[in-house]
Amino acid sequence: MEKAREYRLVNLFRLADQSFKRAIDKKVADTGVYRSQHRILMILGEHPDCSQTELAEKLDISPAAVAVTLKKLEKAGYISRQCSAEDNRMNHVVMTDKGLRTIDISLSYFQEIEDALFRGFSGEETALLEEFFLRIIKNGEDYYQNMR
Repeated sequence: MEKAREYRLVNLFRLADQSFKRAIDKKVADTGVYRSQHRILMILGEHPDCSQTELAEKLDISPAAVAVTLKKLEKAGYISRQCSAEDNRMNHVVMTDKGLRTIDISLSYFQEIEDALFRGFSGEETALLEEFFLRIIKNGEDYYQNMR
């Protein structure tokens, strides 16, 4: 493939990601939760009673970054933290009713955004796009693993 096209495709990929993030930020503004906080809430919705350490691993971020975000979510009433019965050094994060409601609202917002992004795409086109994204991700991971 010619280099100019590769450069343009990488930029389009990045612009598509930015467009998606802007749409999410604008849509969820009324929930009072920022995008990074949403990521944690969504993982907690899928994995209830997750520890801070497990959250950091799932998000591929530092435990300190998770702790800062959890503190904000706890202060705002979206989560609570409870000491583990087996190990007092570990905190388990538990969703509050407010947090669960926010997840439900966010899921409907995310579906609305996804529907808008893929409007006009056929099933074959989305399947092909999925295949291409998976190949890009695999190539990127292979490159990363083999970097020196």
